[in-house]
Amino acid sequence: MALKLIAQVKLNTTEEQFEALKTTLLTANKAANVISDYAWENQTFRHYDLHKPLYQQIRRDFGLSAQVTVRILAKVSDAYKADKKTKRVFKDTGSVAFDSRILSWKLGKQLVSIWTIAGRKIISFQVGKKQLEMLNSLRGEADLVLCKGVFYLLQVCDIPEPPDFEPKGFLGVDLGIVNIATTSDGESFSGETVDKVREKTTEIKKALQKRGSKSSKRHLKKLSGRETRFKKDVNHIISKKIISLAKDTCRAIVIEDLKGFNGRQTVSKTQRERFGKWAFGQLRSFVEYKAKREGVPVITVNPRNTSRTCSVCGFVSKKNRKSQALFSCTKCGFTTHADLNAAINLSFKGNPVNLPIAVHVESLNLPFLELQASDFSQG
Repeated sequence: MALKLIAQVKLNTTEEQFEALKTTLLTANKAANVISDYAWENQTFRHYDLHKPLYQQIRRDFGLSAQVTVRILAKVSDAYKADKKTKRVFKDTGSVAFDSRILSWKLGKQLVSIWTIAGRKIISFQVGKKQLEMLNSLRGEADLVLCKGVFYLLQVCDIPEPPDFEPKGFLGVDLGIVNIATTSDGESFSGETVDKVREKTTEIKKALQKRGSKSSKRHLKKLSGRETRFKKDVNHIISKKIISLAKDTCRAIVIEDLKGFNGRQTVSKTQRERFGKWAFGQLRSFVEYKAKREGVPVITVNPRNTSRTCSVCGFVSKKNRKSQALFSCTKCGFTTHADLNAAINLSFKGNPVNLPIAVHVESLNLPFLELQASDFSQG
């Protein structure tokens, strides 16, 4: 099997090449809006049904090549597949798909040949080592994207998926609020830095929303994009570390099934904003796709009662959870950090051999399991 990934390639355009690409996007999206007008007025959305009445007209009126015209017709048709109740309007510099007939790569020289409204252009590109390796497995189309004054090609690549190795153990990963992720080894990825960014962003948003001017709305849009990119970057870093830890120790990753994760969790008022604003689903998807690339098995399990169950004696009670940070078993007296306890319980759920829980804990040889209640805040 192959794993579909996107290689992001930055184009080093000259001024003349930049203008040619920009004009191409502007022209293609004008054509897309004309096609969308026709599709909406006639309630005709299939690619085949749009091709016959519009193909020759679009080529003649906009000076597009045959294959670019086909791709624009497909773009409009695809846009209506999810919802035919809303008319589609395309941005002036929206992305345009290029296939092998109008785009070719010269990977050895790091050049790309691309069709433009001003003729074919040979453009140099820059890309990281890993992305360049991915391009050796490129398949299908690439999207031409203009982002903050720079052109990129987003190329689909089919990366061979290595077979999962036979795990010698299980690494539990608990997702939380104060600590975004905690492993059953006791490694935590703190949300402290994230909280500072979130709090600062929230204050700025409130001030901008209160002002309500056009300028403030533009700033709000920029701020939203910045926050999204920040979350994505943090999730990439955390998932990469988790995969590396699992691979180096030849263990499978056991992570919670996040269906309904946001909707059914009960959290205090002070935690609601923190809880609702983190992209937990994105973090899990990053863990899963990175694991596939490295051949690391990932097991998803029901997290029910993992935070209330003692990882030593197995006793389940709401009273075991003394606070957000503290777990203290009311039966055997075992005390540790609540996120660590939950992560250990998750690691047990991934084990097909139902050994006594105490045996698993002893084999972990974790000195920090003897922490006392006084080591944690009771607030």
